[in-house]
Amino acid sequence: MEAKKLSSDAHRWMHDRYIKDDPEAQAFLRELRIQADLAGQIYAIRNKLRMSRDDLAEFSGLTAEVIEDLEESDYDGDWEEAIQRINAAFRSWIASVIIPVAQMKPDDYSVKVIGA
Repeated sequence: MEAKKLSSDAHRWMHDRYIKDDPEAQAFLRELRIQADLAGQIYAIRNKLRMSRDDLAEFSGLTAEVIEDLEESDYDGDWEEAIQRINAAFRSWIASVIIPVAQMKPDDYSVKVIGA
């Protein structure tokens, strides 16, 4: 319990000293929080859709390295453009992969012995 108090005190001290009265630092911190939230959403959705980074890269037109940087909140490019491409890729993946697979019949995904 004491460790949380120390951590909270340190956080408050650091905020008061370096961020509280600095509008640029506040804006920078807000931007970092937004990027971290977007990074988490990209990772979570990609995993729910069972996409690899390579899949997402292919469908978005970005590289797998860019996808990794986005998911790690370490992307130096235009976040707004990247997010638009990611969203389009998720929609395309659902339309071209998820829906067709969901509409398959058991015969479509059953292995059969040929010529037996």
